[in-house]
Amino acid sequence: MKRLTMRNHQREVSVDSPALRRQMRWLLNNAFKWAEYELAVHFVSAKRMALINLEYLGHEGPTDILTFDYGEAIQSGEIFICPAVAVENAKRHRDPLMVELARYLIHGLLHMNGHDDKVPAAKRKMKREEDRLLHQLLSDG
Repeated sequence: MKRLTMRNHQREVSVDSPALRRQMRWLLNNAFKWAEYELAVHFVSAKRMALINLEYLGHEGPTDILTFDYGEAIQSGEIFICPAVAVENAKRHRDPLMVELARYLIHGLLHMNGHDDKVPAAKRKMKREEDRLLHQLLSDG
């Protein structure tokens, strides 16, 4: 089974869902090559992201992305992305919003693929892989 759902639950920021869906499919088929997956990507408001962040991580305020990996037999999980936070991060990084959102898709998939960003060395390794995949996606995808 290869199931991907993508839902925009927020109205704060306009996102190009069809383009992001195409990018996600490209990543799944060309970069990660998972035989089976069941993934849901949710674009949520800053308010909802803050609630999820507080409930599951005990952190105050909204964050850019949260990944929940449910996989056992197959890759399964949910990725929550806050476009309002992405807008601020894109400005800070001087990237277009769609590039920032593509980075979040990659970041979530890397977490589901076993990468961790809690320790500095692992975070650097994950960031390098994120940058490599983003470059590949933007040039090939």
